[in-house]
Order: sequence, then structure tokens, then C-alpha cells
Amino acid sequence: MFPFRPILLLLPLGILLPSCEQQSAKAEAKPEPIIHEDLGDNQLPGAPSTFLAAADQSPVHWQRWDPDILTRAKDSQRLIFAVIGSSRYPGCFEAMRVIDDRASIVRRLNDEFVPVLVDLDICRETSLLASILSPETGQAVSFPFFLVISHEGAPVTWQPLQYSSPEDVLDFFDNSLDVISRLWNDPEYVLSDSASKIQLRKSRLPKPDPRVNEPEDRLVAFQTGIRRINSFYDEDIQTLAGAGGLFPFGLLDALALASTSDALPESTTEKSQEALNGILGELLNSAMIDPLDGGIYPSRRGNSWNLPSFHRNCATQARAARVFARIHSLTGHPGALEVARKAVRFAEANYRTQDGLFSLTGKPASAPDLEWLWTEEQLKSTLSENEFNLWKQLSDIRSLGNLPSEAAPTGRLFRLNSLRIQRPLNQAAERAGLSRNEASTLFESGRKKLLKGRDSRMAPPRPDSNPSASANFRMVSAYSALFTATGDRSYLDRALALGKKCRTAFAGTRFLNERPGESAEVMSDGRAFTYTLATQAALDLGAITLEDEWYQWARDMSTLLGEHFIIDGERLVEAREASRVVDLNFEDRMMTFGESTSGLLRINLVRLGALGFQIPPALRPWAESLPDLRSYPIVHTDVLRALALETGNAIIVVGNKAPAEMRERVSTLPLECYVRRDSETAGDAIEVRMADGSRQTVTSLDQLQALVEGQN
Repeated sequence: MFPFRPILLLLPLGILLPSCEQQSAKAEAKPEPIIHEDLGDNQLPGAPSTFLAAADQSPVHWQRWDPDILTRAKDSQRLIFAVIGSSRYPGCFEAMRVIDDRASIVRRLNDEFVPVLVDLDICRETSLLASILSPETGQAVSFPFFLVISHEGAPVTWQPLQYSSPEDVLDFFDNSLDVISRLWNDPEYVLSDSASKIQLRKSRLPKPDPRVNEPEDRLVAFQTGIRRINSFYDEDIQTLAGAGGLFPFGLLDALALASTSDALPESTTEKSQEALNGILGELLNSAMIDPLDGGIYPSRRGNSWNLPSFHRNCATQARAARVFARIHSLTGHPGALEVARKAVRFAEANYRTQDGLFSLTGKPASAPDLEWLWTEEQLKSTLSENEFNLWKQLSDIRSLGNLPSEAAPTGRLFRLNSLRIQRPLNQAAERAGLSRNEASTLFESGRKKLLKGRDSRMAPPRPDSNPSASANFRMVSAYSALFTATGDRSYLDRALALGKKCRTAFAGTRFLNERPGESAEVMSDGRAFTYTLATQAALDLGAITLEDEWYQWARDMSTLLGEHFIIDGERLVEAREASRVVDLNFEDRMMTFGESTSGLLRINLVRLGALGFQIPPALRPWAESLPDLRSYPIVHTDVLRALALETGNAIIVVGNKAPAEMRERVSTLPLECYVRRDSETAGDAIEVRMADGSRQTVTSLDQLQALVEGQN
């Protein structure tokens, strides 16, 4: 069966255009269009994000993404031309500048369309829609993503854009606007065709995941999924085939849990540990962890971890901190904890706003490209001789460049080097003929010079003053994980303070908002994924404080999710009905941009169930069903995480009169692996309920420590 394609790609142009007589007859029957006053001006001033606010002076009459836009499009008898982008993709800003600078494009967007600018970080469903539609153009998903839709909320045509030069944008508009406008000469055809295609899409949406209720079957699914992931690992090159180009946080997390799981055969845990150590070894020695400022890059460009995509964001830092802190807690892997600490420091230095919350990312001055890389001559001119000799050993600097030729077959990267900590400082010092103390001093002085030099060639992003719900909930979880890994109460204090700020800023009304405000506009109505992040953060706070109010809030968030984001009793959607624009209710099941909504929901449901909360009836299918983990384990590592917790977590009931040092030790156990809750009836004891059903009462810190060490 042929795949769907946009109208413009599917049919020859001659078939699309009606005859002149048809056009004339239809034109006579048309009512006069009603042009709403809003369409005469740019509606982005005061918009709740850097990406949108950057276009608030644009000559294009940009509108906001909310259901009202459908009414304005219907009344004006125009198609909606949506540009979907984000501050996380610098090319989006470049593309917007090209549009603004071409008067003919501006005029046509204003006069012939309803132009809408969409921030995919606020309206997450649009990024998922782009990921579904992009393959039908024969291209990978990229942003900005151009989407034309009818006033009925049905996609008409679309195009992802991988920005590299202004010509990319100009070619699209030069080749497409005329065709789209002529297509709209027969609106009845366009409306009926797009409506029929979206109905066909709905009929072909994947069926709900099958129910797998028996514990034995769920255990087998977990074991099968982990074995399949391990089978993809190549120990010779320390790489997992098919892992993709995103930083593999979910994969690392799943392997860490598997390597310490009692529910897996010993051979599987050993293989999981081997794969975890191998992949970590490659990543920790790569450019994905910046040696100059400690920040983590979200993805790579091409097939080399030494060529990252250069623009970073707060969510990546927070997720890195949580995952690497857990890896340290579970496996004691050397270096993991320092990565977590540096990621949080980077987030605090670059994304914290004046009110103590966190933005998602800043606005880049331009799309960074080769400015991030160095020639050997540039490094020599920036560093002293001894500093250069040390960094040469650390990063394997070469006169012809240290990036593999396959990273850029066109030769663009010839003679360019990326900086990374390829070998430990003591080994680099020995190779450079330096003592350890000399090397430490030279490393720090060289790092500062290199950072200053890079900033002079590639200006850091300008700070964003708009806090992001997803970034803040992730930072709560990052602080919580670092507290469990270190016992440092400053992390607990930061987690708790930020959690309270989040409840005020993003949950001032019954529903969550993607941006602060008690009466947020529909556009920034909280999406389903944000509810799962909020639930995770609340569960983490309950675990480190043993305060039941956070568990209750997690339950409330899950209840709201079940009441307002489930369609037809079986499909989890990103936006509430009151906020949806495109009439396509698909479920986020696969880890396209990180965790999936359904995967993170499953993890939360396991934790809530272990705490003794009843699963909201509408969400029970996600507690009982499973995707195909044998065929697609890598895109479902979040589901494997849920199964790891389901088959192996311990439940700890903490007496509210138990000694303070015992309560604190319980609160610093790894998140999720140990579900803990305060109890008035347990007195001064602690009861540990193991995954195998056994129970043990602990009355001393030594007993507790011995039990935990036995589990780990």
C-alpha cells in the first residue's frame, strides 16, 4: 500500500487545478471572506517563549497556535501556514530572518494565508506530528517544519527544512507558494481531500498495546528486551548498533538497572554491565561532554560522538544529572558522579532566571557551525607551549584534524579538531612529560583560555527569561538524584525549594501550564508529557523528603492526566481537547525525542502502585499493556525501565519515629529502585518488602546498610 503524501507531492499539478469555468462558478458562489482584526497585526508580543518573542517585531502577521486560529482561517477563507520551530534548533532563527528579509514572502504570507508560529517546546504535539509526517516527504524530521493545514485542522502539505543557507528557505517559498495558492483556487477539493486523508490516518493509527497481565509474562518480556539490547552491543568498537544520534540517556539508564537486577540471569546482568561500561567509556571520552564548561550536548551530527550538535538546553543537563547520578549509585562507575555535578552546575550558570526558576535554552546569536572546532594553529596561538602539549594529549590534536573522514565526507572538517577528554589527565601528563600537579594547573589555565577563545568566535546564546515547566520539573528530579547519590543536603534543599516554586508557577490553577501564570492562554496549556514530568518530580521529592504531600500531588497529576488526556478510553494524547488544533489524536509511544509520554507514564504508575495508590481507572491500560520489546527494544527503553522497577524494586515503610540517621539513609537510596513511604504505625522501625515478597524489619542503621549492600 502506498504511504500517505502531502497533496502537493502526491498529485501532478495539472490534476490539482480546476478549469477556469469551474473556478468562475465557485467564485460566484463564495461568500465574502471575513478578515478578523487580529490577522492584520503580529500577535506575538508578550508570547511566553524566546522563540516566539524573537519574532514579535516581524513584519509577518504571526498568529498563535490555539484552536481559535481555525475559526479565523475559516472566516477569512484561507489556509493556515504554520512554521514549527524551537530555540533548541538555531536554524529556526536563521530561517525566520530569511523570511522577514524577503518582502514578497512576507506579503504573500500576510495576504494569502493565516501565518502561525509554533514553539514545539510549548506545543509538544507539533514536534510529534512533524516526526510522523516527515518520512512521507522522504526526509528525516528537522526544524523548522513548514505545515499547511485547513480550517478543519487537517494537514494539507508539509516540508521539513534542514537549514544550511538562506537558499534553503528561499527555494522552498519560491517553488511552493504559487502552487499552494493555486491549489486553494478549489477549496472544496482541498478540504474534502485533506479531510478524507486525515480520516484514513485515524483509521490506521496503531492499535493499543496488548495487555500482558501475568507477572511471569511481564518478566519474560523484560528479560527478552534486555537480551535484545545486549545483542546489539559490539564489544570490539564499544558501540550499540541502532542507538541513533541522541545522547542515549534511556539506554544507559536501562542498562544500569539491568546490570543490578535480581530478576535477570547472571549472564544477562554481566552482559548489561559490559555494554554499560563500554558505551560509557566511549561517551565519557567523547566531545558530547564539553571539557571546557562541563555541559552535555543533546545529540551528535552524523555518526561521530566527537561532532555534537552545538546548541545545548537545560532539559539535557537535568536528564544527564539524573541518569549519571543513578549510574553512580547503582554501579559506582568512576566519573559518572562528576558528570552529573557538572551538568547541574552548567544548568545553574546558563539557564537559571532571576526568579530562581529555569528556562529551557537561550537564543543563539547565529547557527554555530565550524566555529566550535579548532585547527592546530588556532590552538597553538591560544595556549602556551606546555598547555598545548597537554591538550594535544588530552584531545588527540592532529595537524590534519582528529575527526574521522566519514563524519563529513565532503571534506568540510579537514584539519579541524574537536576538544574532548580522550584519556585521563595523569596519562596525558605522562605523555606530555609533566607532573600531575603541573598538568592540573595547565589544564585549568588552558581550559579558561580555550573557553574564552571559543566564546569570541561563537558567542554564547543570549539568556532566556521565560521559565519552562519541563526544564524545571526535570531540574527538581536532577537535584533529587544528586542528593541520593551524595547525601549532600544542599541538593535536597534546592530540590525542595524548586519544587515549591514549580507548584506556584506552573500549577497555580487546576491544570498545569507550560509557562508561568495562573491564567495562561490556551496555547501554553500543559501537555501530557509535562504532566508525566511533574509526576516524576513529585515522586522524587516524596522519596527524598518522606513527605506524603508530594506523593499526593503526584497522584493528583496522574488523575488529571487520566481524566483529560485519554481519548476513546484507549489512546493517550498530548494536548487536551480544548487546546488541540490538528485533529489527529496519535499517542507518543516511541522515544523519538527522548522518553515517550506513555513510557514515562508507565514508570510513574509502577511507583504509584508500589506506594499503595490506586491506579486511575483511565490509566490502567498503561499499567497492564506492553509494546513489542523483542522487535523494538531501543525505542522502548523507558518501558524496560518500568519493567525493571516492577520486577525488582524494594518497598520501604519508614516509621515516623525511626532514628534520624536511619531515615536519612533511606532517603538517599537510589530513586525508583527503592520506593519509600513514611508510616505512623511502624513506630521506630523500618520494614523492607523485597521484590520476591519477603519482608524484613530493620531496627538499626547497620542492619539497613547490610540489607542495602546485599541488594546492590
